[in-house]
Amino acid sequence: MLRFLAPALFLVGTGMAFAQTSGIPPEELTNTRRQAGDTINVCVDATGQSRAFDLDVARAIGDALFLQVNPIEGFGGFPVNGDGFIDELTLAMNNTCDLFMGVSVSTEAQVSEAFSITRPYVTIPFVLAVANPDWQKLADIPLDQRLGTAMASIGEMTYITWAQQRAKSERWIRLPYADPNLMATRVLDGTIAGMILWQPALAKLRQERTEAQSLRIIGTDPVAETAIRVGALVSSRNSFLRNQVDQAIDALTEDGTIDALLEKHHYMGHAGE
Repeated sequence: MLRFLAPALFLVGTGMAFAQTSGIPPEELTNTRRQAGDTINVCVDATGQSRAFDLDVARAIGDALFLQVNPIEGFGGFPVNGDGFIDELTLAMNNTCDLFMGVSVSTEAQVSEAFSITRPYVTIPFVLAVANPDWQKLADIPLDQRLGTAMASIGEMTYITWAQQRAKSERWIRLPYADPNLMATRVLDGTIAGMILWQPALAKLRQERTEAQSLRIIGTDPVAETAIRVGALVSSRNSFLRNQVDQAIDALTEDGTIDALLEKHHYMGHAGE
């Protein structure tokens, strides 16, 4: 989800009224509020790298609020340029989802009036992974080497911003990858020196591929570190649920529950902001 949501929220935050940006026929939208009793529908992006973690957090939120969580998967695969994203997300939030987990939270983005974003429940960094045992930071990698970046990610944009301020001879050649598995293969076979990707994607690779366990995380210096603050979407029609979820996130941050889930999933980062 995080890979695609950032550009989509930017589109929502352009200042246009939501009705002007949506192409959904009115008859497709349910205008009544769901009465689910002690159950909430929790949606996650089926293609998201952190969906198992996000569902664990959702269940912890449900436990804190004495609510049963009904997980719903099947959303996802949105195009990187955001085409169709807002319409699909609007339909999901209006008709199906009480919570949509795994949203990139930005204090600078203005979200459509149709949605409300909870406070962040976790902050997780982008990392630089390499196979070479001698490198301790990005600056140790020779400039004639190439780097892979997760396509359309915040980590990639941070690198691009840094590189644009330097001469061609003072920066590494960047190769964008849509598939983290292929990017890891290219690091392991020496085609590229390292890869910049969201840490949960690396954790997933290490879990699924034995050879990926040899990949090491090193410092990104001289490029600034980048992290994503992760929260959830709530329908703006349900301000009560939004307030309850925020209070639950505060409690789960305070009592160490979310940090324990980070450890369970082998994620770097910390609970909350």
